[in-house]
Amino acid sequence: MADPVRPLVAIAGLEAVAAGVLSVLIGLGTAGSDLDLWIAVATVVIWVVIVGALALIWWGLFRRRRMARTPFLLAQAFALVVAWPLVNSDIAVDLVAGVVLAIVAVAGMALGLRPAVREALV
Repeated sequence: MADPVRPLVAIAGLEAVAAGVLSVLIGLGTAGSDLDLWIAVATVVIWVVIVGALALIWWGLFRRRRMARTPFLLAQAFALVVAWPLVNSDIAVDLVAGVVLAIVAVAGMALGLRPAVREALV
């Protein structure tokens, strides 16, 4: 029988890596901008905190910890909130990113709410 937690681990890991790449791009983008230095630093720090939280969720699911399931589901709900304005954007890259994020978030919620996942976590 397939491990029901493995897709959650993959989704959480991909989200952590994607947020890490985005934080680097945001850091590079704010480095050359005319934003106030403190605003740029605060933006990067917030994204680093988000990456750390997603990495902790991944680590908890990787270790099959029950307490990682609720933060994972909350992260998927927040991903849907972020996907909505991206889907409604006129920019093609934002639209594609929003659709992909929404699909991954809905799939993560559906997979995370399965009874088999609850039973597999310790």
